[in-house]
Amino acid sequence: MLCGGSPRAADEGPVIAVAANFAPVLEEIATAFTASSGNRIRISAGATGALVRQIEQGAPFELFLSADDEHVAYLHQKGFTRDSGRIYALGVLVLYLPHTTRLDVQADNADILKQLFHRQHLRITLANPELAPYGLAAKQVLQRFGQWHMLQGRVVLGENVGQAAQFALSGSVDAALLPYSLAIDPVLLESGQFQILDMDWYAPIRQRMVLLKNAGRTATALYDFISSETAQQIIRNYGYALP
Repeated sequence: MLCGGSPRAADEGPVIAVAANFAPVLEEIATAFTASSGNRIRISAGATGALVRQIEQGAPFELFLSADDEHVAYLHQKGFTRDSGRIYALGVLVLYLPHTTRLDVQADNADILKQLFHRQHLRITLANPELAPYGLAAKQVLQRFGQWHMLQGRVVLGENVGQAAQFALSGSVDAALLPYSLAIDPVLLESGQFQILDMDWYAPIRQRMVLLKNAGRTATALYDFISSETAQQIIRNYGYALP
């Protein structure tokens, strides 16, 4: 049912673009959607900014689930969308600490983050703030505890949150700032621990979805299904707040 975002044959279903943080959630929602409607979809996941560039370049997406408000507003202003869309989830950021970390994990979140600035050998990974809203939120968190330039050479940027999670699993970093939805993945749970960060430390992550101009009936039906109680329960299960 699910695969990448290459041009599709008519019977394969529409291609849905989704921010990497929400891809596991959408996969489960898609299973429920297919079970209830008989309609199939395909998923193309990536950093929000990268997906926007693909849309501008003519990628055949019919529905876009962004990790923020701003990129949807941009696409709407440029005339790529039917309307301004709707918020489907509120993101939660966590501090993930692999078992191999050299940080003092017994400290509270603020002290752990301060350690990153004061101990010059420590490394942290996050999604690229220029491409991924969760990366921007992560940068905002770090800037509460020190100057961004103090971490240069020790911040490992992933193209998206999924790649940042892979860096966290590689043992090459001491900490990661990740979405809650990825931190609860069994592989990550087996390899480390996480702590939810104070949501006052970063600007609200309002994840907005929107139908693109070429959206067909199946994509429109999925758009409505994501607001159903069935889909919203799945969203809650992954640690997101609802609007």
